Amino acid sequence: MVYTTRLAGGAGGTSGQPNGFEHLLADLGIVQKNGQPHHPTTQGKVERFHPTLKLRLDAQPPAATLAELDDQLAAFRTIYNTTRPHRGLGRRTPASVYHARPPATPALTLGDHRWRTRYDIVGANGTISLRYADCMRHLAIGRSYSRRRVLVLIHHDQTMVIDRTTGEIIAEHRLDPARSYQPKTR
Repeated sequence: MVYTTRLAGGAGGTSGQPNGFEHLLADLGIVQKNGQPHHPTTQGKVERFHPTLKLRLDAQPPAATLAELDDQLAAFRTIYNTTRPHRGLGRRTPASVYHARPPATPALTLGDHRWRTRYDIVGANGTISLRYADCMRHLAIGRSYSRRRVLVLIHHDQTMVIDRTTGEIIAEHRLDPARSYQPKTR
């Protein structure tokens, strides 16, 4: 449920709606692919990995402690990723394939401070609600944005509301703890 609620079928009140992780991946342009539960044939790579790991561990004396097992697993990880060539990679190692390309980076940059994220839909009255300083605050977005899916970024008393379809910043607020209704600052 941490990675997907797609197959939840209403369990835990999710009703199959995407969770925060799924929204974040979609917003960053990352396609999430999950295998079907109880269908190991769709997880071929990980299913093939398990026998390889078991063969390696069986070829060694059994670990007497968790620390020894951890050392055996670390040694296997090094061999598997940096020494042992893989047929599926053209007889190259995973490390060489991984380092052959520059790493992907997120499209979203938000500066050095941490932002709390929230996914919401603008109400018919053009507002969204947000808990701040232990009270519900109603943030003005604009009636023209009603029913739009938005990403809300919150840092201390500042908010930034982004239209999830266009990526456009549609509202910013400086939250006033003395007021329930929060007008836009931009």
